[in-house]
Amino acid sequence: MIRFDHVNIRVDDQDAACAFLEQVVGLRIGPRPPFSWHGYWLYLGDQPVVHTAPRERDETGKGWINHICFTGFDFDERKAALVQAGLTFDERRLPGSDTRQIFVSGPEGLLVELQCPAKGPDDARPAA
Repeated sequence: MIRFDHVNIRVDDQDAACAFLEQVVGLRIGPRPPFSWHGYWLYLGDQPVVHTAPRERDETGKGWINHICFTGFDFDERKAALVQAGLTFDERRLPGSDTRQIFVSGPEGLLVELQCPAKGPDDARPAA
């Protein structure tokens, strides 16, 4: 069976990236094999879905990753939490569906998409 396992991000400030993902998505730092370099594994439940590693000296730019997406959020609850945290974000709707999206920008250009599937008739109206 093929399934999503993890994404690896290379950043200069791993602590800031981890704090951002903990705050925005609710990930938590968990066990990681004893690699020879500093890094974190961030867990969603029992699955380590984001691995961090230091950016190599000759690496420039953001790399090939455009964004990281997580689904299953309640739109109103997540939006309120982001506003309370003072984070800026964009709201969108997934074309051809009732799924609302929130895009949050973090440190070093890290972009996270939060998908919020419709739960009822109020979620079917256009995003403000």
